[in-house]
Amino acid sequence: MNEFAHGAMLVGALTGAGCAVTTRRAALDLAASAVMLLAMCDMALTRLAPPLAWTMALVGIGLALGVRLRTGRAARGTRILPPEHLRLLHRALTFIVGGWAFALPAAAGAAASTHAHGSGGVAFALAALTMTVFGGCLVARELRADDARRLRHAAEAASTSLMLAAMAVPGVVAALA
Repeated sequence: MNEFAHGAMLVGALTGAGCAVTTRRAALDLAASAVMLLAMCDMALTRLAPPLAWTMALVGIGLALGVRLRTGRAARGTRILPPEHLRLLHRALTFIVGGWAFALPAAAGAAASTHAHGSGGVAFALAALTMTVFGGCLVARELRADDARRLRHAAEAASTSLMLAAMAVPGVVAALA
């Protein structure tokens, strides 16, 4: 099960990075996609960096992407139009929820050592499910347009939703077993 989840995470992160590279994006967007891809590769293949480092990096990027929403300005100072807010909000929240996935093993170890009943896995699964549904709604909205740029947005939303769902599946299966 974990191999399938890791494969889906890598496909999602690679597709998201491809979407970011093939469109005109700000340096923050390109760096965010690169960090997410590196984090997924590390989580699935090597485990070289400590999970807390990836948590801090992903949450920090998610917050930086969110600040850009707060100011209402996209890359190069252009104003963000209301329909684009949802896509950018999904992207920012994806990084925050993705960072949460890296924090879960450390939290589970701490909960086990203190005999606490950790509900972080259930909360993460609900957050990932919510983000997957949110991403699915964005994909449906973007696919209704005939614009190639919006099709790339749909692919990006689908890839990040796949990645988050794959991150949540092992925990959900373990909780149900």
